[in-house]
Parts: sequence; C-alpha cells; structure tokens
Amino acid sequence: MSIVVGVHPQNLSLSILVRRASVVADLAQADIAFFEYGTGSQTIPLLRAGVIQLAGTGATPPILAEAQGLPSVVFGISGSRHESGGLLVRSDSRVKSLGDLRGRGIGLMPISWHTQFLAAELDAAGIHWDEVNAAEIIPITARDAFVQGRLDAIVATDPLYSQIASKVFVRVLASPGKAFSNKSVYWGRTDVVSAHSKPVRALLEALIASDAATLANPREAASLLDGLNGNSAVDWLPAITSRPWGVTAPDAAFLAEQQRHADIFARFGLLQRRIDVSPTVDATLLAAA
Repeated sequence: MSIVVGVHPQNLSLSILVRRASVVADLAQADIAFFEYGTGSQTIPLLRAGVIQLAGTGATPPILAEAQGLPSVVFGISGSRHESGGLLVRSDSRVKSLGDLRGRGIGLMPISWHTQFLAAELDAAGIHWDEVNAAEIIPITARDAFVQGRLDAIVATDPLYSQIASKVFVRVLASPGKAFSNKSVYWGRTDVVSAHSKPVRALLEALIASDAATLANPREAASLLDGLNGNSAVDWLPAITSRPWGVTAPDAAFLAEQQRHADIFARFGLLQRRIDVSPTVDATLLAAA
C-alpha cells in the first residue's frame, strides 16, 4: 500500500515537487503517492479519514490535530518565511497599531497559520483574542471584502497580497517571521510515520533536492506552478523568491514555540484545554535521511 502525501496550493514545496514528473516516478518506487486538493484547511479531515497520511502545512494544524485527539508528528520544517504582506489594513484606515484593532474585523484563512500568527502578535501586544473580531473567511471572499472597505484587516501574503496591493494602497501592521516564526512543516499521522520510516525518508530526500532546485532556478519553479489556484507563473514568482527553501529537522526552538503558542491558544479559548505538544515533534527521520 502506498503512503499518500497531501498536496495543496498553500504549500509551495510540495506543489512544485509533485510537478517534477521524474521525482514523482522515483517516489512511486518508494511507495509514495500524491493526492492534490484545493485548500490546506482540509488537511486534518483528510488525515482523519485516511485519504492522506502525510502533509505539508503551516505550523498550526499539528497543534489543532493534537487538540482534536488525532496523534500526529512533525518530521521536517522550513526556515522562517519572512514573506511579503502579513496583517494588512488599508492605507486610509484609522487603524495605526495593533491596539487599534480592538473591535475590528480581521479576515483569516481557515485552519491555517494565520490564526497562530495573529494570536502571537496580539499576545505580544497585550491584546486578548476576544477584543478583536477575527473570523475565518476563504481568501477570495476576504480579499473582496477588504478591497471594498467592508473588512477592517486581513492576513495575506503573496500571491494574495500582491493582488490586494494592486487594487488598494495598504499598510502592513505586522509581518510573519517575528512573534511567529512562520515555518512550513511536514507531518503526518504518528502511527503511519512510525511504521513507514523508509518512505518518509524518501519523501524528505526528494523535498530537499526539489527545494535546492527551486532555489537555484526560481523561474523554472514558477513555471511549474503556472495556472495553480488561478495564478500565473508571474504571480507565483514573488512568493517563490521571498521565502526560504530547504528542509531541516524540527529542533528544540521550534518545539518551544509550538508549546508557547498552544498555551496562548488555550488562554484565548481557541483550544478547550492546555495540551502538551511534545509528542508532535520527531527530529530523527530527517537526520537519518
């Protein structure tokens, strides 16, 4: 039986890798298959249903999976993604600081790193989650509401950020990579990762090689994404050139950040209780790869 890796447009490394035909053919020999789907918000349901066993997302879904009783483990991470964009307001907005967001509407991509990013920024500013009106809204709808001046703030990075900035002047209140390190993570069901370490290592090796090729030739990588999620190669290029490439083992600093943010989630009422995230990290597989 093949181990199925979930691929969605919000994880560029896997989206590029799955479009390298020779790499996919090699991974098939290692019992790795791929399932492409439209949005990362569906990752946890797909893991729970057994449609996929491994995935690449932001750092938030593994916390949510653990809180929902779905044992999972992170076995690889990217560097901090200091992407273009972040927490945006319109240039003509009266919102000048995070404190001015009290009582304001903020659009977040559903079940994504956006929640972790915003929670970390609010906590650092001494603002409780209940003091703002944060809501999960699909990106296109949030974009339209923001551009029309009906949504006070939005979390957006490229290519969505560039789409918004081409329509209205914006200010960035907070950028990812500071209060929240904003890493891509590679993770999966604990039982599958434990029982199938060889295919997981093969995936890691392929990701490392593919990311190195992307770093060496970002335009070629952008061409592989042409048309994905309705965006052209030109649209994807800024997102590719503004982020780090490569996969490393999750370290103590990553685990500490995940625990700190899980604790913030619990204080903010985003989790029903405090959880221990230490079972969700395993650094050994990448070391072996």
